[in-house]
Amino acid sequence: MYPLKFKTIFKSVVWGGEKIAPFKGVETDQHNIGESWELSGVKGNESVVAEGELAGKTVAELAAEYKGELLGQKVYEKTGTEFPLLVKFIDARDDLSIQVHPDDKLAAERHNGSEGRQRCGMSFRLTRRPTSCQV
Repeated sequence: MYPLKFKTIFKSVVWGGEKIAPFKGVETDQHNIGESWELSGVKGNESVVAEGELAGKTVAELAAEYKGELLGQKVYEKTGTEFPLLVKFIDARDDLSIQVHPDDKLAAERHNGSEGRQRCGMSFRLTRRPTSCQV
């Protein structure tokens, strides 16, 4: 499987800023972009492959076709075709209120989540377009 590039999903919100599109080098008429979803398995907002022979397929379709080869066997056994990640940039024009998220049990009941799910977050202030990034 070749390296996959996905179409970005821009989310305009009341609190959104104007920095994400220029940061990504994208021209758009969309304003107040608060979130740029880079990779999403959220139902109704699944990422779509942008180029190559798999162009047009959603991450759910890829998970159904490639199963453990795409997700890893243990993750596929746990999540099936529901892609388990949401990777996004956030641009808030002002400080936001504290977010309260459900615990694992409530998420499993109401949001089709699973108990023991992994969480990861990263925050930085964008002052200029980076020239390189190392992980």
